[in-house]
Parts: sequence; C-alpha cells; structure tokens
Amino acid sequence: MLDGRRFGCAEDNQRRVNMINTSNLKSSSSVEVKPSDNLFEELGKNSYDYKDLLSELIDNSLAARSDSQKLIVTITILVNESGIKTHFIINDNAKGIPREKLGSAVSPGMVQTNNSLNEHGLGMKQAIAALGKLKYLATRTSDSQNAVLINKLGFGNIDVFDYNWDQPHGTEICVTNLKAIVDTNPTNITRHIVPYLGARYRRYLKEDAPQMEIRIKIQREDTNAIQNEWFVKANKPIYFNPGTRTNAPVFSNFDLSGANWRARFTFGYAPKDDSEYQELGIEKPTKFDPYHVSIKNQGFDIIFHDRVILFHQLSEIKIVETRHNDFNIVRGEIELVEGFQTAITKNLMIQDESFLDLMKKIRDILNGEVAGPGSQPKKYLEKRAYPEEIPEALLRDRLANWLKTNPVIGPKEIVNTEYVVEGIEGYIDILADNDAWELKTGSVSALEVYQLFMYMDVKEIAKGFLIGKQITTGGQVAIDHIRRKHNKTIIFSELSSYPINQPPSREEREEYY
Repeated sequence: MLDGRRFGCAEDNQRRVNMINTSNLKSSSSVEVKPSDNLFEELGKNSYDYKDLLSELIDNSLAARSDSQKLIVTITILVNESGIKTHFIINDNAKGIPREKLGSAVSPGMVQTNNSLNEHGLGMKQAIAALGKLKYLATRTSDSQNAVLINKLGFGNIDVFDYNWDQPHGTEICVTNLKAIVDTNPTNITRHIVPYLGARYRRYLKEDAPQMEIRIKIQREDTNAIQNEWFVKANKPIYFNPGTRTNAPVFSNFDLSGANWRARFTFGYAPKDDSEYQELGIEKPTKFDPYHVSIKNQGFDIIFHDRVILFHQLSEIKIVETRHNDFNIVRGEIELVEGFQTAITKNLMIQDESFLDLMKKIRDILNGEVAGPGSQPKKYLEKRAYPEEIPEALLRDRLANWLKTNPVIGPKEIVNTEYVVEGIEGYIDILADNDAWELKTGSVSALEVYQLFMYMDVKEIAKGFLIGKQITTGGQVAIDHIRRKHNKTIIFSELSSYPINQPPSREEREEYY
C-alpha cells in the first residue's frame, strides 16, 4: 500500500500556507539595482511587425506635433549602389525635444502620458532596437539656436553634441546596421505598408483637413537620387448600408459608458460582391488591402487617441466565439474615449474590467438582447454566407490541381502557380504546359486582358486563358484586338464552368482564410 504521507497526497494537501508578516521587519542591509544598457537591445525583441515599428515612430512624432502646423513625417531608407539597405531615417517637423528633457525622453518608460499615443514611453526605443542600431537622434525646438544630437542609447551620462541644423524644429532619427525586418521591396511597400498606414492614421490624413502627411522613399546614399516614393493617403472602410444603399454604416458613434469609462461604437456591413461596389461607384479593394473582404479582415477596428490600435477584431474580443466566413462583411469601429489602456506593445489592449464591460454591452446590442440606437432591440449580427467570397488563392490552387488531372482538355504535365515574370514585378497565376492562366473572382475588363497580354508578350507565350464571373464589352474588344494585331490568343471562360466553386472544406478554411 502507498504511504500517503510519503507522497504528499493526504497530509500535505491539507497543510495551510501562512503568509509572512512583513510589517515588523527591520532592514539589515541593502542591494543596489543597477541599470544595464543591455535593456535597450532587449527592447527590440518584441512582437511587432514592420508596420507596427513604423507606427511606433510615427506615434512619437504625433505626440509632439504642433497644433498650429501640419505634421510632416518623412521616412527615408538609404541604399547603396548594389541596392543594399544601409540607413533608416525618420524625420518630422514636430516641436522637438528640449535639451533638458532629452535624457528622460530616451530612458525606457521614463516619460509616460495618459492622454496621447506616447502612452508607455517605450515605443521609440523598441522601434530603434528592432530596426537596427542608433546612429544618431537629432532634435531642435523652435526657441533653441542649435539642434542637440546623441549617437547612442544608454543609462548614465551620454555625450550630447550641438549641431547647426537648418531645420527650425523637429526630430530626426537615423538607424544603421539594419535588420532583416526593414523592408525595401517596392511591391511590399505598395501592397502592404502604405494601405495599412493609410488605414491606421486615417483620422489624421483625411483629405478635407489633413493634420499629417506621411512620405516614404527609397534613396541612393551616393547620389541622393530617389528611386521610389510613396505618399500615404487616408484609407477608410467601405460600407454598404442595406437600407439606404450608400457608403455609410448602419449606425455611427453610438455612445456607450460604464463605471469610469466611455466609448463610441460604429457598426455596418461591407459590400458583399462586385455589384454592390459598382452600385456605390467605388473600386473594390485589392486582396492586399486591410479592408478587402475576407475572414482575416472581419470585425471592428479599435481606435485609441484617433489611431487604429487593432484591426479587424471580432472573435479576439469575444464578440463571436470563433472566426467564420459568414461574418466576413461585418465592419465597424470601437473608439475608446476614456478609461482604457494598451499593453506595453500597443497592438494589444489591456482586457480589464472596463474593457470587458464594454465588450459585453456591444455583444448584447448586436445580438438584439438590449436596444442600441433607437428604442427597439435589433439583431444586427446575423450570419450571412456568400459562396463568391471563396479566396482567389484557393480557387487558383483548385484550378491548378484540376489542370493536372482534368479529363476535358487533357491533363497538363507541368503546372506552376504564381509563375514569376522577371523584370516587370508580376506573376502569372498558373503556367500550364506554357499556357498562361489568369483567374479573377470578379468581372474581367480590358485592364485584366492587357495585363495578361503583357505577361504573354514578355514570356513569349502564344495562348492565354482568362477566367472570371463575366467579361465586359471592353474586355472582349481587347481580346479581339490582341488577336488581330499581335497574333496572341486569349480565351475567356466563366468561373462557374469549372469544378472549383464548392464551399471550402475545414482543411481549406484553416489554410486559406
């Protein structure tokens, strides 16, 4: 028989824990807790992606902006003659950092504010360490004769240099020894970085009264020639109100409050298909846009201090149990006005009592359990499934598999997906036995026809296939013109004629949504 006392099963489980009484203790000695400069490097080991790092630096500029002048933020990545990135520079025309406050500004967590984007005093230091190594930080206030400059981050006494800077006020940070996370690929910046920054800072970038301008450029360090340049524009969610059939939410800025907190809630639906985008007269977002309809983009943007802190939160904040493509067109904003705080990395909210109370109120409104705007409760969050929202990548891969085995036109021997067309920064969806296949989930216009023709012309491909819901008159004219003038054959066929439109399986949902 096992001895319960020996194994701690009976007697130990009944033993009570007695908390130590510290009120009457007397100090016998002390220990010194010394700051370590290693902390500045460790701050770079965070969960941010490149967009988040840029956002932390932009937040820093916003927190110091002048009310009387539009904030201009310029991000420059210097490359050498071989195209290798050498320096990352961000410059703003904000108020600058006074000399006497510079030490506090670069000390992690020293400057904390509860009413601005500079909430924890860690963002700038986290971003610099994640991007590379500080080369310099130069800053000047409007009442100072010269700028002040430091060339390292550390505790204790660090050297401060005077610099005769022709910029009247603002701050410039230069980072060298750049890490892999710094992205200089023009396609990635166009597809991912610019749209997300435009969405994140849309309230500051609005066209009618912009409070900020964001510019990104890639520049040769030896010649100062600008190789690529982008100006970030406001990127707003597109709504389709089923009642008014306009680009407007179902309701907006509905006030919510609780003990020590206030918020505003906007709710609506995105257009569900091409016809609703056409009815609005608005171009459908590309699949790289943060507001392209898909399972990963469903839900509510959470806004804090007029900046999008979190994109597309739905299941993450327990409004629904799990992500599901039936909720793909749910759109809206949750603006946190008072009584909330972010975690140290600002892409996460502290889910304290106030936040959980707010989420419950929103969930009750959407489920029709309590009244939202108006006097009667209404169920807003009904599931709405749209088979046409099968991701293009899933349709493409299904088509590629069909081409390898199909009995209709004969199996293809060599089938490659996303076949790169060198020199023009593009790729063919499928290259099958030297035939080009392009798949579109919407209507095929002349633009799509000529895009395929360009790929065929560069790769010297004789025949191409375009698949879509339908083809416009202009698209058919383009096909006929290309056949007559360039002796290239492009064949259009409807998406519905291929056996690739069945609802996604569980495995496909996990991989493609």
